[in-house]
Amino acid sequence: MDASAILTSPLVVFIIALFAAGVIYAIGGKIAPQLSKSPEKLSLYACGEDLPPEKVPVSIQMFDYAALFMVFDVIAMTIVLSWGISFGKMHPVSYLAVLYMGLMFIALLILVRRR
Repeated sequence: MDASAILTSPLVVFIIALFAAGVIYAIGGKIAPQLSKSPEKLSLYACGEDLPPEKVPVSIQMFDYAALFMVFDVIAMTIVLSWGISFGKMHPVSYLAVLYMGLMFIALLILVRRR
């Protein structure tokens, strides 16, 4: 292999990009202005009002949707890619879209039945 083939291989390019990003990050950290931590900056503040010290309850309902989305998305990709069929004239994205819509319908049914 010649030098140009080695330098343009994906692994070497990825390593060079990581190194360059690290160098840029380090230089930026050195030349950036240092922030001072004052009590005013560290105090809680939201929408022009001081927050009360008690904790606000956090609703994790959105995480249920995100978790189901990820699960069914991975299942759809796994099923479509494991079929092992030639897609012929139909694009593989079409198969994935049909399967994905079906799995999302099942996910919505599960969410509706839980409530």
